[in-house]
Amino acid sequence: MKKNQDLQKAPLESDQDFANFLQRVRKERDIHYEQLAEGLMSISQLSRIVKGKRPVHKNMRDRLLGRLGIASDLYENLLDVDDYRAWECQRNIMFAVEQGETENAERLIAEYDRQTGPNSKLKQQFCLVMRAEVLKQKNADMAEICACYEKAVKLTVPNVEQLCLETSLLSIQEINMILEYAYYAKGEGRDFPEACRRLMAFVENAVYDELSKVKIYPKIAYYYLREKFDGQSVQGVEQPSESLRICNRAIEMLRDTGRAFYLLELLEIKCGILEIVGKDSDELKESVELANLFRKLYAEYDIPAYMRDCVYLYRQRWIFYIGDVLRIRRNMYGLTQEELCEGICVTKTLRRAEKMMSDMHQDLLTAVMRRLGLSKEYQRARLVTNDREVLILRDELLVCRNNHNISRCREILNLMQKKLSLKIPENQQYIIELETSLDWMENKITKEELVLREEMALKITLNMDKLFLSDEIYLTEMEMTCIRKMIQGLDGKMKRVYIDLLRRFFDCYEKNYMLSDYIAMYEFVMIRMASELANMGDLNVSTDIYKKILKESLKCNRIWAIGNILYDLLWNEKERKAQYGKTLDKEKMTERLKQCILLSHFCKQSYEEKFYYDKLCEG
Repeated sequence: MKKNQDLQKAPLESDQDFANFLQRVRKERDIHYEQLAEGLMSISQLSRIVKGKRPVHKNMRDRLLGRLGIASDLYENLLDVDDYRAWECQRNIMFAVEQGETENAERLIAEYDRQTGPNSKLKQQFCLVMRAEVLKQKNADMAEICACYEKAVKLTVPNVEQLCLETSLLSIQEINMILEYAYYAKGEGRDFPEACRRLMAFVENAVYDELSKVKIYPKIAYYYLREKFDGQSVQGVEQPSESLRICNRAIEMLRDTGRAFYLLELLEIKCGILEIVGKDSDELKESVELANLFRKLYAEYDIPAYMRDCVYLYRQRWIFYIGDVLRIRRNMYGLTQEELCEGICVTKTLRRAEKMMSDMHQDLLTAVMRRLGLSKEYQRARLVTNDREVLILRDELLVCRNNHNISRCREILNLMQKKLSLKIPENQQYIIELETSLDWMENKITKEELVLREEMALKITLNMDKLFLSDEIYLTEMEMTCIRKMIQGLDGKMKRVYIDLLRRFFDCYEKNYMLSDYIAMYEFVMIRMASELANMGDLNVSTDIYKKILKESLKCNRIWAIGNILYDLLWNEKERKAQYGKTLDKEKMTERLKQCILLSHFCKQSYEEKFYYDKLCEG
């Protein structure tokens, strides 16, 4: 079949396998089956999962990864029928809870709880936690909320009353339930501050990655500090230096990850401690300025200033139903169902999958997805690998790239290439795009070369011929990254065409209030698109996009991009005034640049901080 002959195919043995990945991480961290399985399943069931003999649904995959200390946020997720329907139910519940729609939330929780399906224990636990959040919003009795958390946590941590943290494996969701249960049970004579100290020590010493730790440690620290200062003056608190250490440790985690979980609360407590102990006036001044800035931004964009619920712990990012991906990608390739299925399966099998009537057999699904330029992984992280060390190197490379440390980027890239299978199309694409990006940053290639090399990377997995003809589009994160970079080298009409393509991708999620589910790539892609539009003179559209991104980032407690957006908004305003022969108020410009310096310093963005400082010095 000629239409399919040129489509990229990955070898069968290259597919990333969850079972292999799980087993590898378990062995690396010397974790026993008993620890990982406790409260979730029997050891024999886990053994079958690890051996690839038992399917595992999305919620259980995330819980197992969570117990191994791996945040699932950065993965692209392709879900089967049951998992996607469960995700939709959970998302609707979380949205209602976030909006304070208590009656609607209770109705949705009850409907979801009645459903039969996979992972009933984890589903019950989710429903109980969400019920507890609703009870909080309704100012219910503490005993009633306590009972909800107790029932929830004991579903997977049955021995919570005599829990030995030193030998336990717990996800951050389970830690959160233990924390809340301890808080609402404190009237029974329990030592809540001591429980917090034990949980903080557990999180610090556990195998959690940075993104897992930052979601829960600041909350525990805030609960502990709030309890210590509650109902008494700060002067009466013992060991203020120890409280300050805990507060700073939590804030430092937020700085390292660019997150804002309980940040304003912690900054306010820190200011209170510093005022009493009289320590470092510069540190106090910076904390006050940061707190004031965040209050101002939250108020301007009508975002709650303080954390109100635990929904953020259950957010799943970059979610797609696999049947939708098949349908959209097939149309992008200009293939009929019969053409795509030829030599693989009967057309009825694909048709039922596209209509969400049934799942495809794994072998058939793998073959079909390869014809569409995709490797079949339920959870992907741009690279196809089972090697955890490669993913750690990737994260380090991202930090170095953001800070323009090109030499270290190239060192890391060389290490990664030795560990990656370059027979896999996605890995080829990643390497080519990254090398092109580094060459562009060092001015080693022209705009024309940039476009050609990014297009070459893109064609490894994507049929470009039909890209603009389909009503719907599905792009992987890596494909989107290639297009984002390629746009920088384009001019005129083609630049606008590609910008419109990426805007169209996110428009449908914006209309359905789902941008927060795709926030990482939305930030990454649309900040660049807004910048390109501003350079093209479309300042109003650019400004609107920047403001949307800023609002979504604040809602999702992400602060890495805020300084950049504030500066770009300033630049747009300056250019708009220049069109009318006016100049931007110098005082306003100075204030905004100081805000950008403050934010970039807080997020440890040394390159941006120097850039803003130089602009400030220019006057």
